[in-house]
Amino acid sequence: MNYNYNEISKIYDAVREADLKAVKFMIEKAQLSKESRVLEIGCGTANYLKIIYDITKPEVWGLDRSKGMLSRAREKCKDAVLVEGDAIELLEIPDSAFDLVYMVDVIHHIKDIEKMFKNIKRVLKENGKLVVFSDDHEHIRNRLTTKYFPETLEGELRRYQDTPEIKDALLRNYYNEIDNGILEIGEDLDYGSRLIEIASKKGYSMFGMISEGAIEAGIERIKSDMLKHPVVYKQRAPYVIAVK
Repeated sequence: MNYNYNEISKIYDAVREADLKAVKFMIEKAQLSKESRVLEIGCGTANYLKIIYDITKPEVWGLDRSKGMLSRAREKCKDAVLVEGDAIELLEIPDSAFDLVYMVDVIHHIKDIEKMFKNIKRVLKENGKLVVFSDDHEHIRNRLTTKYFPETLEGELRRYQDTPEIKDALLRNYYNEIDNGILEIGEDLDYGSRLIEIASKKGYSMFGMISEGAIEAGIERIKSDMLKHPVVYKQRAPYVIAVK
């Protein structure tokens, strides 16, 4: 099934939001200030860029291939330099320009991460930081989306690179200080209602890859559980970080 990001941009902000802990994590790791320059690859509607700019006032750039996403991003973050382009080639992005390059839940859409990391290294300043937030395979197997929509599991494991694959690609591109971990975000005590809305609107790309019947069945499972107890999501964000 197809997942049209220009179409999903119309409801994206209703089902997606930036996480403040993840933003503060990146600001601290990259020691961002108003003199810094930041690039988000796959910026969507600029949820993360907007918060980074509001907190530290650096020069912020966002790259996305969806015209619809970028149109919303321009409305939200007027101070950002927003570029329509390819995340692998980064042809529109200047060399040796950025203190921080990051991507949040985007790398699984990238077919050639080796080439992308080579080009990210090109656009990073010396000692610049790269931060990749992406679910590892253990996390995917234990997600509530997998529990309620088991049809998503096989496709998600195929799409998502596991952490060792990401780290190996960084090593082959001669990045330094490569590390990974899990950022503990907190608990969403009303995740059942939110997940029903996300699934109904296909707010996650995984829902564009399973049938309407599978989505309806998963929603019924959530509703059944909500009659017995709150559906609580313990939010955790796996990450990989590296230095040029």
